[in-house]
Amino acid sequence: MALYLLFRLAGVVRYMPLRLAYICGNVVATAAWLLLTGKRGVAIDNMTRVLGDSKAARRAARYSFLNFARYNVDFLRAPLIRPEEILSKVHFDRWHDVDAAFAEGKGVIFVSMHVGNWDLGGAVQAARGFPLNVVADPFFNERTNAIVVNTRQWRGMKVIPVERAAAGIVRAMRRNEGLALLIDTPVEDGGVEVTFFGERTMLPAGPARIALRTGARVIPVVMVRPRATSDQLICLADLDVRPVRTGDDHRDAQLLTQQIVTAHERFIRAYPDQWYIFRPMWPTVAPRRAAVEPAFAREQ
Repeated sequence: MALYLLFRLAGVVRYMPLRLAYICGNVVATAAWLLLTGKRGVAIDNMTRVLGDSKAARRAARYSFLNFARYNVDFLRAPLIRPEEILSKVHFDRWHDVDAAFAEGKGVIFVSMHVGNWDLGGAVQAARGFPLNVVADPFFNERTNAIVVNTRQWRGMKVIPVERAAAGIVRAMRRNEGLALLIDTPVEDGGVEVTFFGERTMLPAGPARIALRTGARVIPVVMVRPRATSDQLICLADLDVRPVRTGDDHRDAQLLTQQIVTAHERFIRAYPDQWYIFRPMWPTVAPRRAAVEPAFAREQ
């Protein structure tokens, strides 16, 4: 109930000027940073593994709270965006390659992490005429769940309930549709071991196994904002990921998942403060120093 009331109250940001709505989001994010000490500590620890420097990691973690609030502002303001405006909000110069992936006729799996604004990416694909399916874990509160589902459906996405995910996904691939999945939730069972920022972790193998079963293309992708106070996005995608078939199904899933994760390493190194990761991603080990200087979304 509390989460539902928060969603209803937060809905007032729909009627504010964008900058004012982001300022309100900053206030909420700052309070969360100060009060949610456990989430703050986890975020800093994760960022340390990405950046290797404690000072830079703390800064990136702090900004990730702010950017997550801005993502939620954008999500709540989604019903105000006219369909013809959606395409103008995402900048990408390789749509022809995405079209070519769909032309193969077996569906396309867009694999993202909790980076930037993944929901708007789905809306863009729907606006371009390629139906996009998302698998939704339901909220405990039915009214909160209805708000989230309705917002995504308004954007043109098809929501597949998690309890019917397997059949819904196979049908979507047979219809040559898109499927969006998030992969940065560590698992103990049913996953595969990969190397992520130099450390071993277990991540879901679902995207890889679906692709290997159906022949669908896999495209790792994120949508990041170039400036902190802008709702414009840049699309980063790796269109060169291809499965390697060795005859060992588990090994094939592991190799494809590793390709996906390696692509996301590049995206996150460039924009670490737009990775909203408030859960532990690795076992407790000494972090490694990053080799690439990050580019933060600048406050302007």
